[in-house]
Amino acid sequence: MSISLPTYKRLELPLLGRRERVRAIIATGLQKEFRRPAAIVVTAIGAAFTTITSIVLLFFAPLFIPGQASDLSFFAVPASNGFVLFFVSLMAAVIGAGLIADDMQSMAFTLYLSRPITQTDYLLAKAAILAPLVSMVTIVPLLLTALVAALLRLVSWTIAVEAMGISLVIGGLLTLFYTAITLFLSSLTRRKGIAAAGVFAVNFGLTLPATVLANQIQNPSILYASPWNDYLAVASAGFGAAGAGIDWPAALAILLGVTVLAALLTYVRMKAVEVITG
Repeated sequence: MSISLPTYKRLELPLLGRRERVRAIIATGLQKEFRRPAAIVVTAIGAAFTTITSIVLLFFAPLFIPGQASDLSFFAVPASNGFVLFFVSLMAAVIGAGLIADDMQSMAFTLYLSRPITQTDYLLAKAAILAPLVSMVTIVPLLLTALVAALLRLVSWTIAVEAMGISLVIGGLLTLFYTAITLFLSSLTRRKGIAAAGVFAVNFGLTLPATVLANQIQNPSILYASPWNDYLAVASAGFGAAGAGIDWPAALAILLGVTVLAALLTYVRMKAVEVITG
């Protein structure tokens, strides 16, 4: 009778592929945000307040603009709702400022990339977390405003549906812009408070001085330096309303150019971070 030592086999768990890991980052990120009281409050209040004020502005548009016709230009007033600027800044600061900064602080970013995902995968996952939440302020209120206007017969359904389509385009443009800018600022520091301050600086630090200076010296070209005024020019043109003082093609080119540049710089910044492998 022979005696042999027992043999053991290590169970090899298959590694998740790139797509599964990207989905996991998105799902984990969204779950984390929806568990944070600050993110929940900002998202809920921002979406509700911008929607309500946009609808109210729609009702009082004839008072703000005497002789305003009930056509597509009717929706330029809610599209220029100033509360969108405030809440999109607040949401980007509260939710987006820490998306990359927190990972840099905890070194989780290097662990992400030690697995089979690339910097592009990582950034797309982070953008997929932030963009839907920002769209709750930039897109959803405009869609609901057009829907309410059609239900109350303030405009025809044909005009309302067209307004919804335009709202998706211009709201999507604003969403992409602030998503790219916020992720870029978040990638520059390990402290999300600094990134959050940068979001407000980009918005109000450019919008308010540019508006005041343009009015003081009567030179509307200065408004091109303000992302919000660039958006207003594009939105006004999209809805066929009076211009915002600057040409919308140039304003659109600036918004798209800055969005692409911010995305590229964020990618370069992520490529420069040392990754732990093995």
